[in-house]
Amino acid sequence: MFSSRLSSRDWPLLPVFVAVANLRSFTAAARELGLAKSVVSQHVRTLEERCGVRLLERTTRSLHLTQVGALVLDASKDVLASVRSLEEVVEGHREAVTGTLRVTLPLDPSLSAMIAPIAAALTRQHPGIKVDLLFDDAVRDLVQEGFDLALRLGPVIESRYILRRLAAEPEIAVASPCVIDEHGDIATPRDLDGAPWVVHSGLPVRSSWTFRSPQGDKAQVSVRVTASANTVVALRDLIVAGAGFGLLPLHVVRDDLAASRLCHVCPGWITKKLSLHTLLPTRQSPPRVRLFLDRLVGAAKGLGFEPT
Repeated sequence: MFSSRLSSRDWPLLPVFVAVANLRSFTAAARELGLAKSVVSQHVRTLEERCGVRLLERTTRSLHLTQVGALVLDASKDVLASVRSLEEVVEGHREAVTGTLRVTLPLDPSLSAMIAPIAAALTRQHPGIKVDLLFDDAVRDLVQEGFDLALRLGPVIESRYILRRLAAEPEIAVASPCVIDEHGDIATPRDLDGAPWVVHSGLPVRSSWTFRSPQGDKAQVSVRVTASANTVVALRDLIVAGAGFGLLPLHVVRDDLAASRLCHVCPGWITKKLSLHTLLPTRQSPPRVRLFLDRLVGAAKGLGFEPT
């Protein structure tokens, strides 16, 4: 005796029943679906049990729908059509470039100048996109604060995120002309031992820095901190104003070097190369993020970063 207990969990049975009903054959349905005939028969029996009625009349030579089976067939087609419509909606949303692109990145005028054209182009080409950029040097919780990604320059300690290294550039020693004149001749980094330095207060301050030449030579320099600041912008301003020597990314001081506001100290010697990273809260990024990242790689190269 049948009992009716059909639920949404039984929906996978519907395409099998529809195939059998349309083809009037378990064998043909099994071939079309790529299933064993015994599996097809079991699916139909299970559906009949769940519905509490017989859906098909079977003989050794023929198979036809019962009256209620014809009604269930129509209803099954409607359900499957609705499922396909739902899939199309989800797929369309998955591939559509829409939503708010939220990015956190360092307070750095050069990075701002690099990002701005990308953001502007995205909003022009994709009206469904909004861009929200947060510039500061704080470490943000991407998940809790709802960011799509973070841009970081230098070492990254947020290991819980998906890390992608985009490019790299050298960190170089610079100083204002007045500081150079006061300090005297500087042939190698060893001549900077004990000199006044301006450092980033948000990073660990070492007692000394190691410089490396293109030939692989090393020079250890003791650090005497005379000023500090918590942003790259403030560091650059202090160094231009003559507060001391400093280490800054090349892209930050390129214009100052060209305008002679700063001097490159010991060209060729560097302490390290800084990597430009993106941090993602998940591997399943929406299209707006993937599109942004694709354009970001090219923009970083244009700013003078070396591709990785």
